[in-house]
Amino acid sequence: MMKVTIHSGLYEIKKEMQQRKHQRMTIKMRSFMARIGQKRRTNQLVEQVNKRLGEMGMRAYSPTGTQWQHLKMDEWVTFSKQLQDPPRHIIKVQKQARPFRLYLHQQEALHKLERIKQPFSGILSIPTGGGKTVVAVHWLLKEGVEKGRKVLWLTHRHDLLDQAYETIQKHATDALLTEGQSFICRLISSDETHESIKDIQAMDQVVIATNGSLVGQLTLLLKNWLTPQEELLIIVDEAHHAVSETYEHILTTLSHQVKPTILGLTATPFRTVEEEKGLLKKRFSTDILYKLDISTLIARGILAEPIFKEMKTGVKKLPTLSMKDVQQIHTADVLPPKIEQYLAVHQSRNKAIVGEYVNGAHVYKKTLVFALNRNHAVQLTNQFSAQGIRADFFISGEEKKQTALEQFKDGTLDVLVNVNMLTEGTDLPDVQTVFLTRPTTSAILMTQMIGRAMRGIEAGGTETARIVHFQDDWPETISWITPNELYRDDLSRLKQPHLLERKPPVESISFHLVQHLFEKIIHRDTEQYRFTETIPIGVYSFLDPKTEQTVDILVYEHLVDAFEAWMKALDIGSVEEKTTQINHAERRYFKEKRHTFGYDRNDLLAIYQYVKETKKKPMLRRFKNREAVDVTKLAEKLSQKGLVGEAKKAFIDRHWHDEQSFLAVYFGFNKLAFRKRLEVELLRLEEPELFE
Repeated sequence: MMKVTIHSGLYEIKKEMQQRKHQRMTIKMRSFMARIGQKRRTNQLVEQVNKRLGEMGMRAYSPTGTQWQHLKMDEWVTFSKQLQDPPRHIIKVQKQARPFRLYLHQQEALHKLERIKQPFSGILSIPTGGGKTVVAVHWLLKEGVEKGRKVLWLTHRHDLLDQAYETIQKHATDALLTEGQSFICRLISSDETHESIKDIQAMDQVVIATNGSLVGQLTLLLKNWLTPQEELLIIVDEAHHAVSETYEHILTTLSHQVKPTILGLTATPFRTVEEEKGLLKKRFSTDILYKLDISTLIARGILAEPIFKEMKTGVKKLPTLSMKDVQQIHTADVLPPKIEQYLAVHQSRNKAIVGEYVNGAHVYKKTLVFALNRNHAVQLTNQFSAQGIRADFFISGEEKKQTALEQFKDGTLDVLVNVNMLTEGTDLPDVQTVFLTRPTTSAILMTQMIGRAMRGIEAGGTETARIVHFQDDWPETISWITPNELYRDDLSRLKQPHLLERKPPVESISFHLVQHLFEKIIHRDTEQYRFTETIPIGVYSFLDPKTEQTVDILVYEHLVDAFEAWMKALDIGSVEEKTTQINHAERRYFKEKRHTFGYDRNDLLAIYQYVKETKKKPMLRRFKNREAVDVTKLAEKLSQKGLVGEAKKAFIDRHWHDEQSFLAVYFGFNKLAFRKRLEVELLRLEEPELFE
């Protein structure tokens, strides 16, 4: 066995440190001394260690400010890159040959925000993975930076702070900013890699800060940065936290100084306890400015449909956690080394992980496994290989493992076990499944891990995403993030059958999308048709390759056979001229349909153009539960019961307010339009000759 030396020990620590998201690692002094093969701290040892740390570009420090050599053996020491003087974050405006591609819902959200008179205080609600941060950044660049307004981005976690900064930096282009070549953006928090509130100057245009770093120093912020005459935009990330005392104090104090426009971002508006809902609505008095459900993103192929499965690992006797351990987990999302090592080599736990894949390989297919550390990745890879699974591991920063990543991308590996691959710019759009074998308290990290499989067809990904979460029996005091917690409100109506019992996926979408599309037909003269005939069977939804706009083509019951027959016969490789193709389709497949409700020649042109440009045929995504909004059947029930007066009203209201019926959603929450249509259907039953 190779002898442990100061150099080898520090080298291993540096490698592990570089694998961490923030390239920072915290261990106990006792563990550190063991890893460099030493028992006592002498002046000579301290000198040698400090010299090696300098050569490696590292530093060792304690959060309390105590030098590492003076720490007790059970105290924590942190390793990170050498600290440099934090630069003023000058964001340069990049030249952009073509504008960033925004999805339809992002464009809609931006148009809505731009039309609302400022100042306002409202919420932008887009599901996790739907790009709400991008929408907010485009808005603040155009409405804030471009117009000379100051911008304050508030968040409660360091990782959210970094994410906001990186998004602003990426989207600061001349397509949005024409008035200047650069602007200053400060990152303020207690994190060593960020700046202090004392560094803020009047010329700084954007400040991204944690609420904890501002709450006690608002006077300094107002004195150095903001005057009563200036306009201020405030973005509150994860807005459902805005009911806390710190947020309330910050927002109230700033509102007394200026009249800010406040935009809250959240995937799930009002996901909070009942008594806090009123406070949240009071804070965001303009209410929800734009809201989108996850079903629409799935329907449009932007997100894959997530299918969650939780697996108990059977690990119940974990090493004892101290209060410092728990605090370290919550603040830094870092497991104590003793816990990490215990789980990494836990044979029955690893066997359960590998066994789950082996038993469901036909369902899971191409799978990315997130492991605890390098040792864990090696252990899992060996067990996968022993079961005949084509597997290898990839460690971020290790060039020698680059081959494994390439093999996974080209399909010669079925399983890739990785550590910290999220920091790589690697594109893996066809990942079918994610195995989460490492716990996390970070919503951002969980989102990133899940996101490796959540890319939908229109985003170059897959139709479904299987997320398997392996859970240990931890103390209840630790607030781990679970995958379905991120999506629980959005997916509350999506049934999730047992993964391995699931039938082959059927292209289907919920009726939330119909509410948006119904606006296209609500003003048409449809009373001559039975209501059932006006409910779309489904939709062809795809991205126009030229305009990069989402195209939604509604397909009705009397047209579905013609569309499917034409689509089947449509030759992807055909070079026939467009008009010739469409004329032929109309004569052969839509001859009797051209003058019926819902038919539009432009729909055929759009599909043909998409097929010609992409060499792919769009898939008909069928609506679920059409009967849930069938007003014709509701009229029949009402007629059979012979209800009148208050009894009739109570019957109608019960169906209108039933969350599972989707009636309110379908009619855009316009009860008058619903009641009018119901009366038409009742009249059709009473006097059908009027409609002949």
